[in-house]
Amino acid sequence: MRLFEIADTPRDLQALSEEQIAELIYPAGFYKMKAGNIKRICEILLNDFAGTVPGDREQLLSLPGVGLKTANLVLSLGLNIPAICVDTHVHRIANRMGWVKTLKPDDTERDLSLILPVEYWIPINELLVLYGQQICHPLSPRCSICPASAFCFRNGVDRHR
Repeated sequence: MRLFEIADTPRDLQALSEEQIAELIYPAGFYKMKAGNIKRICEILLNDFAGTVPGDREQLLSLPGVGLKTANLVLSLGLNIPAICVDTHVHRIANRMGWVKTLKPDDTERDLSLILPVEYWIPINELLVLYGQQICHPLSPRCSICPASAFCFRNGVDRHR
């Protein structure tokens, strides 16, 4: 929010130094690297996309520092285009529940897109992140209060509460 209070367009961001951007996004992890990527992305957006964020996953993935999770996050939450954003919570819970059997989040995204109706692609991330933070913890999930415990395979669960 601090960054966007100062600069909220690619042109405004491009006018800032990497150091200024880094200071504004701190304490985000890897803030110095992200500041450099933000500068490079703004240059690309201005030169190749008329200053707008592309609504195409492959174009987003071509931007520096943008992986599948970030591309899908931009599509879904930024542009309201159906995409599944798989973070650590979504990956863990989808495997634990037995919906998918994957080792990497990118594979989880692919497999979920095959079984999950499109209307749930955007909300699944927020729902499972909250669920993962409050109930389905990584090491000791709270299975005793979980409303889905009767349907959960508990894959990878060694102990639970």
